[in-house]
Amino acid sequence: MNLAIAYLIVALLEIASEVTGNQLLKFISKPLLMPVLMLFYYSNISKPISSFHKKFLIAFFFSWLGDVFLMIPFNQEIFFLLGLGSFLVAHILYAVCFANVNFKNNEALLPKKFWVLVPLLAYFILLLYSFFGNVPGEMKGPVAVYSLAIATMVVFAVNRYGRVNEKSFALAFAGALLFMFSDSIIALNKFLFDGNLFLSGFWIMVLYISGQYLIAKGALEQGAE
Repeated sequence: MNLAIAYLIVALLEIASEVTGNQLLKFISKPLLMPVLMLFYYSNISKPISSFHKKFLIAFFFSWLGDVFLMIPFNQEIFFLLGLGSFLVAHILYAVCFANVNFKNNEALLPKKFWVLVPLLAYFILLLYSFFGNVPGEMKGPVAVYSLAIATMVVFAVNRYGRVNEKSFALAFAGALLFMFSDSIIALNKFLFDGNLFLSGFWIMVLYISGQYLIAKGALEQGAE
């Protein structure tokens, strides 16, 4: 079976579990998402595997750990922090990979489309303002660090503009944005709406699944240059 189709099938099963509330289906489908994406990615890269691709595979692995930790129904605060830490590592690795572009004439590490950072900065300020006051004291530090990591990842995704081919840039940037929106809904649902945000699970997973796939495709396009 084509691994992209396999990822789509697992994704649809996971989304169905969110809509129906079927916990058994969720515990089967969600842990399969990242392993299938990793197989898809691995099958489309040249061997031996470059350091660039190894970092993405490791990031996918930590994303899988995050998925699993966030599913565990007991000691939820502890496993939420473990999940947060796992995704933090994934975001850092994505940022490192996005920074793996060619710089000419000692140009600054600044997006060529720096004006894009204005709405992104405004978005993060409004987002943090909306929920950060409700974050428990012991979690404020980890949440702040994680938010900074997401912002950094998106900035480096923007920074690829004009430094990689257009398709690779568009795919990875779209993926980074979708991942950011998914994490935003998680934060709003947990800290602002006390877990009662309507259809939050559905939108979190749709954005997350799409974002991870687009990031993978963007990386494959860059690696093919």
